[in-house]
Amino acid sequence: MEILTPRQADILNGVVEAHIETSGPVGSHYIIKKYAIPVSSATIRNEMGALEEMGYLTHPHTSSGRVPTDSGYRYYLDHASFADVMPESLCLQVARELSQNYQEQREIGVFLEKVTSMLSSMTREIGLSLSMAPEPGLDQKIEDLRLSLQGLTHILEKPEFQDINKLRTLLKTLEEKIVLKQWLLKQAQESQVSVSVGREHESQALENCAIVTARYSAGEMGTGVIAILGPKRMPYRRLVPLVSRVAELMEAFFTEHEEFDT
Repeated sequence: MEILTPRQADILNGVVEAHIETSGPVGSHYIIKKYAIPVSSATIRNEMGALEEMGYLTHPHTSSGRVPTDSGYRYYLDHASFADVMPESLCLQVARELSQNYQEQREIGVFLEKVTSMLSSMTREIGLSLSMAPEPGLDQKIEDLRLSLQGLTHILEKPEFQDINKLRTLLKTLEEKIVLKQWLLKQAQESQVSVSVGREHESQALENCAIVTARYSAGEMGTGVIAILGPKRMPYRRLVPLVSRVAELMEAFFTEHEEFDT
């Protein structure tokens, strides 16, 4: 991954965030107007060309605007500052809903289904959770792990998935669940919170997707994983802190509440 100049990094960040907002190719005039970068449109175009040569941007054949590549998203994710802070009102809402779900149903599988549904509803993406088990390891039997998946209809709202062939392939993978189980189990070993994009999933069906994953400890019950799955063009600045915070609250919740039925 090539090191960018501060101006190139600003332009790349601008293209990524503008594409997240608009879903379309991003031109130099939009970058200047939106982000007030103090250079000419010609300079922006030249820098975009350089970023394309480096593999961070590409452009559709029918447009002069650019969109991020997987490498562009990766650079953005690795260098952007995602403050792990949410509005207090949202933190209280999550904690309140966790408590309400616990009071209504103390069977662990149903509780996780409700948490996954809550996560999907808050993000307008697909919510995922992997059943808790002793310390995750690739030697575990995948079929013994329970995967909750909620919010499939949200994927139909995304312009990236209007191609029926791509949508069919993705839905088939989501229905089979084995690829997602393997991915979440792997991610649970690597870091507390992570984001994977496009070809990083090593699955053709998920090449147009991004997955934000967070791990949490559930005490004697083992380790749990929650995630959201959506298009690569997801609002990371909002969703990464949200998923991270939900995982933190779930870990604290399991520490305080041990009366679950398994």
